Amino acid sequence: MLRNILLTLLIACLAAVPAAAQERDVILNETLQKEHQRADENEAKVRELTRQAGQISTQLTDIEYDVGLLQRKIRKQEAALGEIKENEKKTRQDHFILEKEKQRITLELSGLMKTLWPVHLQNIRSRFVGVDSWAMFDRRFNWLAEIYKATSRKLDEAKANSKKIAANLEHQRLLAIEAEKQLAQVNKSKDRLLNNKYALRKNLKKIRKQRKDAESELTDILATIEDLKYQLQSQKTKRFSLYKRTLPWPVKGRLVAGFNLRATPPVRGMTISAAEGAEIRSVFWGKVVHNDTLRGFGHVVIVYHGYDYYSLYAYLSETHVRNGQEVEKDEPLGVAGYCPKADGPGLYFELRFHQKPINPKTWLTASK
Repeated sequence: MLRNILLTLLIACLAAVPAAAQERDVILNETLQKEHQRADENEAKVRELTRQAGQISTQLTDIEYDVGLLQRKIRKQEAALGEIKENEKKTRQDHFILEKEKQRITLELSGLMKTLWPVHLQNIRSRFVGVDSWAMFDRRFNWLAEIYKATSRKLDEAKANSKKIAANLEHQRLLAIEAEKQLAQVNKSKDRLLNNKYALRKNLKKIRKQRKDAESELTDILATIEDLKYQLQSQKTKRFSLYKRTLPWPVKGRLVAGFNLRATPPVRGMTISAAEGAEIRSVFWGKVVHNDTLRGFGHVVIVYHGYDYYSLYAYLSETHVRNGQEVEKDEPLGVAGYCPKADGPGLYFELRFHQKPINPKTWLTASK
């Protein structure tokens, strides 16, 4: 009886061994399948990332190619603009020459008229008085005829000169219109180039994950704008440097922090505390060359005023302008947002010349 029980237990144990091994094999197979699945998923992710990287690389190549084309186009447009300006200069010089010619003709004509008029009056009154021979009559007649002819030629010359002056002025007007159109085309191309360079810079940052501090990033932006060297239509008669100590304040409010390059870190502008929803206005005529976020400054608008002068408006909650737009003095740019140094609504404001910060307070009116 005991022998039968032991035999049954032994058989059961022997039967249990293969069952446990089989169960382990099943677990191992399931684990292996999961690992294969994860490997396949990761491989698919790698392929997708590689594809995306290839697309971005292609886009960057396209943008770089487009930038090169635009730069060549801008050089041609600026060369054409230079030729137009040279023609304008030559036309103005021709105008001065024609004006001098007009003065000379007027003087000569005046002299002829002074000579001719008394003789003409005497001829009307006395006719043949004092003429005692046909030879004398012939001499007088020929002399008067020559004076009349000279006077007539001078009158014709004066008319021709007047027509030349009128044509010259019309040519100057047409050249000025052509120059305006060409300048608009140049600036339009530069706007597109500037936007493409922004896109290229953003994509490069995304791919390479480069982190720059706010000041170096701002310097890059200003360097790009400086490289374009905009010629603004509104700057023909408005030079920023002539308006020192007369510029309006960009926003109504209280000065919280002033310009101080000796501070640690240096303060390159001024912070103004403002009311909720206060309007930020351009301090001078110019062109919007940046309207985007800038790390460390929130949303920033940069206006180029010509002759290497810029103004920067930071921590805007919203903007009313677009890149490439020319703005008037006192034109609203946006609305004051949260400014850390003001601990509430406010504006951080900078002025720059050749990319270097200058003290805004020496340029603004002393009303604050």
